[in-house]
Amino acid sequence: MIITRKIGSILRGKATPFQLMVGCTLGALLGFLPGFMTAPGLTLALALLLVLLNANLFLAAVAGALAKLVSLALLPVSFAIGRLLLEGPTEGLFRAMVNTPGLALLGVENYAATGGLVMGLVVGLILGWLVVRGVTTFRHRMANASEHSEKFQKWNNRAWVRWSVFLLAGGGLKDPDYAALAAKKVGNPIRPLGAAFVILSLVLTVTVLKFFAPTIITTALRDGLERANGATVDIATADLDLGAGRLVVTGLAVTDPNNLDTNLLAAERLEADISGTDLLRKRLTIDRIVMQGATLSQARRVPGRRVSTAPDADGEGIKLPDTGTIEDYVANAKLWRQRLAQAKSWLDRFSGSTPPGESTEIGAEGGTEDTWSERLQRIAAERGYAEVTADHLIADSPTLLVSDLEADNVKAAWLPEETLAIHARNLSTQPWLVDAPASVEITSSGNTAGLTVQAGSTSRLAAHYRGVPAATISDALKRDSAEPLLDGGTVDLAFDGTYSAIDGTIDWPLDVTLHHTTARIAGRAVPLDNFTLPIGLTGALDSPRIKLDQNQLGRIAKQAGTQLIKEKATEAIGEKAGGLLKGLLGGSKDETPDEGN
Repeated sequence: MIITRKIGSILRGKATPFQLMVGCTLGALLGFLPGFMTAPGLTLALALLLVLLNANLFLAAVAGALAKLVSLALLPVSFAIGRLLLEGPTEGLFRAMVNTPGLALLGVENYAATGGLVMGLVVGLILGWLVVRGVTTFRHRMANASEHSEKFQKWNNRAWVRWSVFLLAGGGLKDPDYAALAAKKVGNPIRPLGAAFVILSLVLTVTVLKFFAPTIITTALRDGLERANGATVDIATADLDLGAGRLVVTGLAVTDPNNLDTNLLAAERLEADISGTDLLRKRLTIDRIVMQGATLSQARRVPGRRVSTAPDADGEGIKLPDTGTIEDYVANAKLWRQRLAQAKSWLDRFSGSTPPGESTEIGAEGGTEDTWSERLQRIAAERGYAEVTADHLIADSPTLLVSDLEADNVKAAWLPEETLAIHARNLSTQPWLVDAPASVEITSSGNTAGLTVQAGSTSRLAAHYRGVPAATISDALKRDSAEPLLDGGTVDLAFDGTYSAIDGTIDWPLDVTLHHTTARIAGRAVPLDNFTLPIGLTGALDSPRIKLDQNQLGRIAKQAGTQLIKEKATEAIGEKAGGLLKGLLGGSKDETPDEGN
């Protein structure tokens, strides 16, 4: 009954073609947007415009609901249209919008949102044209019948007919002047109550932000960090004071996407000095971050969840002569390949170069236009079409820049007797827009472990880890027997090499130094002390090739062979000595001694 009266109010009421067309168009535009979080600026702008303009709200709701259903089925089409707009002839226009204060808040860098605007506009205009044509035709025919048809007038004057029309369609017992309704095209384009509502909404928004800012900021920050990390991020509270330029976060816990039972990083408190001068362009510069009570590799009370697909670690790698793969040497090769793929993803994001048409936001590391299209489709399939953005449009300054990050006295589960000092500079979402390259330095209090990363198109990485129990290394290596490859002592690991963000390859000379340990070669125990075995790591970072130094392996084999000769000689001398002793005691020295004598 309510729906029929709503339709009746359109047919018999004062709704003008302008109101009908605007209602259908704005409703369809809103319906084709993927969601509020993908393009909050566009959503708010269209919603306020719908209220401000004298649009028919019922038609807008119907058009929006229908458009939403259609948009779900046509989301790949919206994505493709968005690619055409953001990467085609109109790329310059959208680049200007993305980098203009105010307009940047619309969110037109989202492929599905921008394509959805075109789809929504087309569907809205077609639907609006059909509605306007139908309503106008109905009014003209009713006006003609009321004036020239005696049969219609006689029928329409019956009381039960008028009451039936009133109950079903509303609008009063008396027919409206259909001729006047058909002649009116626009009417007042502005809704007076709508203008008041827009002003009230702005005041209410300021009030809500004032009282509920911590909750809003916490939710937005958590969602953003989860998308970047790929797994659950917990935040107890987040408080932003734009006046003082300060952000305080407590209870931060970042889940390891490769081990959902462990936190990659946790911190009791995080304080950041921020610059909000460029917020109208959706840019945030954090001058300094200080973390307190930070821990690495801490077990979680509740396992996290993965919010995006883990980095692909199933590549074939680059085959080189005289080399092996991780599978040839490492027991848990799958886990190590996942971690190397995660490291590659981080290095790609921190690299200072970006191939044309690509973006570090989706892990682009080079390739042709065909591979770029394939990569976009793969990321869209993993995250959803609504989550892919054209970050290559961002110019002048990155979306997020962390100029300086400090974390002292960081505890790590794998180094319980020491603490770590972490210092990072120039971390950003678009490193090619920052003058200085990103750098990370991690050192332990006893210098047992250390890592230095200087990012760029060719990144330099240096690391060391001293005093690793040989048993730990032995357990991680493949072996043919139950006996450990290394027994006792410690191992020092150190490398200093490069990573190319252009082709994703590494050149890492790794030195493995054995101290007071015993290696088992060909079933023989070979004592080694202060012995360095160079290992070459080359090829793709997520599937490296491993090459052992043949000269050093020869030295170990030689020591094993020498030990074997010594054992054989000792055994032979013992046999001869035993026979001679028995001869001296009265037996024949050529007689084989009985076992047990």
